[in-house]
Amino acid sequence: MAEKRVSVRLAAVGGRQVRAELEGVGEAGARGFGRLSREMEAANARLAAFSRRVAVAAAAAVAAAAAAGVAMIRSGLQTVVSVVGRPPGFQVDGW
Repeated sequence: MAEKRVSVRLAAVGGRQVRAELEGVGEAGARGFGRLSREMEAANARLAAFSRRVAVAAAAAVAAAAAAGVAMIRSGLQTVVSVVGRPPGFQVDGW
């Protein structure tokens, strides 16, 4: 497919004033992007801190689940031993 190109040249009356206004727009945009960049950095830092807290909480939950599993097994063994009696050679530390 053929590509059509058009060139346009604009001329502004009061060129210095137009230039000053465009520079003002550019400066305002640069300030806006600078502020946006700072806010994004702050948001990233807060998200990283939250992620670290979640990792610590997850590790604590895994440890608690493991401790609960050990406690359930120990309780079950104690129940079996109390009902059946301790078989010869069967020894559990702390009983």
